[in-house]
Amino acid sequence: MTEPASHRHALPLEPLAVLGRVAGIGSALIGIRAGGALLEGIGTVERVSEEAGDIVLRGPGRETRIAVAAIAEIVADQMAMATIMPFIEIFDADGNALAKITALDGLERFDAALEGIVRTPLDAAPPAPRPAPGENEPADGPLKAAEAAGKPVTLAARKPGVLHTWTGAISGVSFGRGFLNVIQPDMHLHVRAGAIADWRESPEGTFSALDADGAAIGLTLTV
Repeated sequence: MTEPASHRHALPLEPLAVLGRVAGIGSALIGIRAGGALLEGIGTVERVSEEAGDIVLRGPGRETRIAVAAIAEIVADQMAMATIMPFIEIFDADGNALAKITALDGLERFDAALEGIVRTPLDAAPPAPRPAPGENEPADGPLKAAEAAGKPVTLAARKPGVLHTWTGAISGVSFGRGFLNVIQPDMHLHVRAGAIADWRESPEGTFSALDADGAAIGLTLTV
């Protein structure tokens, strides 16, 4: 059987120079996984800068901070959906994905934004395992309360080396096919069933999602 052609390339380990090009790819979906949750901010990246050791990508209501010291590899690749969806993925020294930036305006604009960046061919990545739906519906109290209130809140996904935030009013909280979902034009949140057993509220009004063992998974909601 013929191996599929690889579109995967290593990009230079120059985080600001490479990620600074993201502002030119148009609409982007930046996804960060924290525990069993995936928080995705959607829209243009208006500014990329380096601040206090972090690469910071900002768009309306959205901010992603990635510690330069945590970045060990930057890769460009693509996936076939209804159209070709190119993306940049950032990995730590253990090969764990820190962030994935998917270009929503197509391959041509993506390639134009990365023009002049050296690309070193890599073997195709093995298919990523899809998380299986869990059995127990996640606790969604703070999300439902925020939806009912209709006021802006801040969702954040954090893990070592990354902080990803979105601010706005939440709507459309639903559960189906083993996932809790919030689908909005500028944000998607997907939480695997069973990933959130409870929430812990701080005196400052931040709710932290907890797993079945009472450990924070890295997803928070601040009112």
